[in-house]
Amino acid sequence: GALMHDKFMILDASVVWTGSWNYTINDTYRNNNNALALRSQRAVQNYQAEFDEMFAQGQFGPRSTANTPNPTFTQDGIPLEVYFAPEDDVTPKMVAVLETADESIQFMAFSFTLDPLGDALLERAQADVDVAGIFETVGSETRFSEMTRLSCAGLAVRQDGNPFILHHKVFVIDGETVVTGSFNFSANATDSNDENLLIIHDPDLAAQYVAEFERRWAEATEPQDVECG
Repeated sequence: GALMHDKFMILDASVVWTGSWNYTINDTYRNNNNALALRSQRAVQNYQAEFDEMFAQGQFGPRSTANTPNPTFTQDGIPLEVYFAPEDDVTPKMVAVLETADESIQFMAFSFTLDPLGDALLERAQADVDVAGIFETVGSETRFSEMTRLSCAGLAVRQDGNPFILHHKVFVIDGETVVTGSFNFSANATDSNDENLLIIHDPDLAAQYVAEFERRWAEATEPQDVECG
């Protein structure tokens, strides 16, 4: 069934905490995750609208209203985009930002089963963009996962080396743009769950996510059981 899969807090109407991090022992001390603190009134307004939609109005999943007040805005010179699934039709927005890649795409994925995103990566790879990604091992070898398709097309993919869970849901484009949030790259996230997604155009932030990607890449391993038909 569908999940309320958001992970966010609004503190004193001034800061939003969000990311992939669940407020659990495992996600804090064992699983690989990321979290962001956004000190931005426009971000607060967006997340407060989503909270009120669920808490006060009882609107969840496909019944939710597309009412984000500031889906795109600039904070301290940094362009941000904030979207909520399923009401904001998130997947085309992710495809659009992936299609802007000129040099590199790096990703870390707990779940990656969305063909449109896989298609976008293959298209950019064919345009000589360097694409590399890490999949959480559990589930990555099923017929639904994009891992086999990307690996068989010659893209650099690995399976997570953490004995627990790679819980990130991240793309980094050209070392300048970060896509992150609660949104797994899956049909459930697109169509059913309550999710949030951030697209942040900030090279300084992107450098931190690239550093995390490189740490996870160093401990990840190439898949051994891929069968290319």
